[in-house]
Amino acid sequence: MKKLLVLSLVAIAAIILAANSGSSADKVYNSGFVSQSDSLYCKAADFPKQDVSASEEKELLYMREEEKMAHDIYTQMYDKWGSRPFYNISGAEERHMAAIKSMIDKYDLTAPVKDVKVGAFTNTEIKKLYARMMEQGNKSEIDALKAGAEIEEVDIKDLIQAIKDTDNNDIKFVYNNLLNASGNHLRAFMRNIERRGSTYVPKHLDKKTFEEILND
Repeated sequence: MKKLLVLSLVAIAAIILAANSGSSADKVYNSGFVSQSDSLYCKAADFPKQDVSASEEKELLYMREEEKMAHDIYTQMYDKWGSRPFYNISGAEERHMAAIKSMIDKYDLTAPVKDVKVGAFTNTEIKKLYARMMEQGNKSEIDALKAGAEIEEVDIKDLIQAIKDTDNNDIKFVYNNLLNASGNHLRAFMRNIERRGSTYVPKHLDKKTFEEILND
């Protein structure tokens, strides 16, 4: 009877330990995930304020909507096709939106994305690109992946230009981080396109820049 009681207690203890170990692992992962995201905002916030020109403000507001467009499309493409890259990258785009929003808030600008509804934008160019990419993405899974590659191409091109156009160290810091992430996203889409036996030809970046990003 004593042996049975001891064995039962050991079994219960093992179950509790396993459960706690699992939750601890989740906490470590989630904690690291949040701190990584927060780290970007904290570092950007640590930079002293600088004057924001009209063109810098315009680009910040535009990039905010461009990141939302990518997020909205990838979320819908994951729902339709179930391709893992769309799920992973849509989460990253949400963090990109937050990163740019941190700069908008820091400089007391008015964020353009008042309506959080999927597909809601104020910029005409973004609206047109969203409609075109959604139309393409709904044709097939491979078309959706190619739409993702093109969206990242556009994002990279716009970020490169935005980095050139600003002399604000905090804004430049955020843009550079987003540029690196967009390179990762483009490579992810390209890998998935090629695995399906298809190809994608750059439409917005010159061939040299495109290949350099792929080989980074």
